[in-house]
Amino acid sequence: MGLEQSINQKALLGKRAEDLSNLIEQQTQPIFDSLGIIVPIKSCSTLLSLLELEQASLVDISKELGQSHQLVKQKIPKLIKLGLVQQHSDKEDKRRTLYSLTNKGEEQSHKIKEYLKESAALVDSISEEIGVHIFGSIDKAIKAIEGKSLWERFNGGPQVTTRK
Repeated sequence: MGLEQSINQKALLGKRAEDLSNLIEQQTQPIFDSLGIIVPIKSCSTLLSLLELEQASLVDISKELGQSHQLVKQKIPKLIKLGLVQQHSDKEDKRRTLYSLTNKGEEQSHKIKEYLKESAALVDSISEEIGVHIFGSIDKAIKAIEGKSLWERFNGGPQVTTRK
């Protein structure tokens, strides 16, 4: 008996969300390859935020994306190694590092933006097939959990007699 068969699958929401994310990443890679996009799929938003901000610190990028400083910090070295992002010291505060796109990074960002226009049709086709507006449902789930955390739901819900 597999893990998912032995445990109520609803309890594995995080795992299922990660499974979906991994599947999307796997199936997007061949599309990126065909379009000449070399940006790691999970770093596209970082690159696009730098296109928008033009030059920014890790904190600025984190705020723009609504992601943790640490997560953004993990992505930047790969983008630098690919020649998409450059770093330099802030002229006003030498302790602060600023990041900006290289010409290659700007070119890749524009390719990603073009792909995103086309990918809307892909998302719409999946939404239609399953009868649920994917983005709307994800946004509603995020807002619901932000409004009342899992911890609050765990403590405020029906009493669980098996809890020790």
